[in-house]
Amino acid sequence: MSLFRLGIITDEVSQDPAVAIRIAQQYGLEALEFRSVDNQPFHKLSDNRIAEIAAMVQEAGLVICGLSTPVFKCRLDAAQEIEEHLGILKRSLDIAKQLKVKRIRGFSFWADGEFHLKLPLIVEQLRRIEPLLQEAEVVYALEFDPSLYACNARKVRSVLDAVNSPWICGLYDPGNDLWDPDGEVPYPDGYNALHGTIDHIHLKDAVKTEEGVRGVAIGRGEVDYKGLLQRLSEDQYSGYLVVETHYRLHSQLTEEQLKRPAGSDFSAGGEEASRECLDSLFVLLQELELLKGTARS
Repeated sequence: MSLFRLGIITDEVSQDPAVAIRIAQQYGLEALEFRSVDNQPFHKLSDNRIAEIAAMVQEAGLVICGLSTPVFKCRLDAAQEIEEHLGILKRSLDIAKQLKVKRIRGFSFWADGEFHLKLPLIVEQLRRIEPLLQEAEVVYALEFDPSLYACNARKVRSVLDAVNSPWICGLYDPGNDLWDPDGEVPYPDGYNALHGTIDHIHLKDAVKTEEGVRGVAIGRGEVDYKGLLQRLSEDQYSGYLVVETHYRLHSQLTEEQLKRPAGSDFSAGGEEASRECLDSLFVLLQELELLKGTARS
């Protein structure tokens, strides 16, 4: 068993939550994070279906550690799109309350211009949702993404410092830095930039090739995961580490699938890749003596 609280995003394994639950149990994971199920974004599921999934998770002895929503993966200058995403946010907060989930993942708008010029507008929109978050008692975990204004940890930190809200925190995904147009080094640079604001962590890895960035198993790419995991242990990080596989063994995820991951085409081949990813992660944890007992049942 890991000294960290480990989880996985379910649609990286399958659109069927039962399959993801089985994998989580086999690997001794503690948590699941939901993004898409039954070929639908999680926020579009019915209350009855969500209740069914919650019962399955509870029966398996697992917890739901977060909802990976697409909130604010939209245009900053498109009022109608923003209103649509506010609707997604409100529905996601209702689901979070139903499931007793304390965080949802969100973003900082598609990049279309200079970050420093758009920062005040980004901050304005995030402050607009703060009362909703506070009322629901749910944290908005802001993730950096290469296609967004906040494309790396340093820029997310700039947003967080400007917003200055306990309900809007950082989501650190070191693997995303390998796609960063600014070339931020995932660790230690990205981690140090967000240190003190991190509420949640996603784990993925990749290598840079002549053909572009290619996802690989955790620890086999260019993220210094040995250094990061050791640092997290030293810093006594108490949040979740959630595997977001983001590659397949026998196919390549398209750019569109990487930008908007969801659905059966995205999940195809995910179980095999996720097993490889988890195996690799546990090898790292064992090498760093960050395991207790037996990792797998």
